[in-house]
Amino acid sequence: MSDIDVLEEELRIASSILEWEMGDIWGHVATRLPDSESIAVKIFRPPEEPGVKDWFVRFDYSLNKLSGVGTVPMEAAIYSEAFKARPDVNAAVHSHAPMCIALSMADKTVYNMHQQSKRFGNGVPVFPEPIFIIDAKEGADLAKTLGQAPAVIIKGHGIVSVGKTVDEACMNALYLERTAKMQCMAHMLGYTGPTPEFLQAIQATSEKLMARARELGRGRAQSKHSAEWNYYADKVKKGERWNRGWV
Repeated sequence: MSDIDVLEEELRIASSILEWEMGDIWGHVATRLPDSESIAVKIFRPPEEPGVKDWFVRFDYSLNKLSGVGTVPMEAAIYSEAFKARPDVNAAVHSHAPMCIALSMADKTVYNMHQQSKRFGNGVPVFPEPIFIIDAKEGADLAKTLGQAPAVIIKGHGIVSVGKTVDEACMNALYLERTAKMQCMAHMLGYTGPTPEFLQAIQATSEKLMARARELGRGRAQSKHSAEWNYYADKVKKGERWNRGWV
């Protein structure tokens, strides 16, 4: 398979994972293409048109369609502006993650509160305007709010997660929504948010665990993909479902 074929397959897998995980058909996942001049995007699951079973589009940084089935997403500026602002980022996800939206409406965000949420640190940024990201200015404003974070929440709208790979962007989105679910339940039980001491302790223990694993030679096996990606990709290929991370 060519590099582009591999990326297209990863976009299809990510869209299937996140369609089910988020309960959202209108999200999409995008990646830079190897030529660095264009972007490919796969919509999670648009309504099928007669004779159309897929929706995979390539476009340039001026949002002009280059090839593919379907049309360039109305919010394609999310990707073009994020990729311009973040040379380290090669993939991004936009989804209407319901629990992240709920937190944003309560003026809260997602932060590190369990062992799979270390990536969110002291809290992901929140873009305060509940708008569609349609033009370059809005995309650039969103990218500025994202900064160097792994994700940003758009208040009352959804999320954008980013990563070096499609795998990383997809898993950042998955864990962002799962962590938001945990936080929503915790807040209903009276939780008011993490203390600095809690954040310091959970970060320190994670670093200690990883250091110990390296000492014992138990680091992750060399693999192109994360263990989470391999697990869910296998389920997608088998047509299996899972519990969407509810605890």
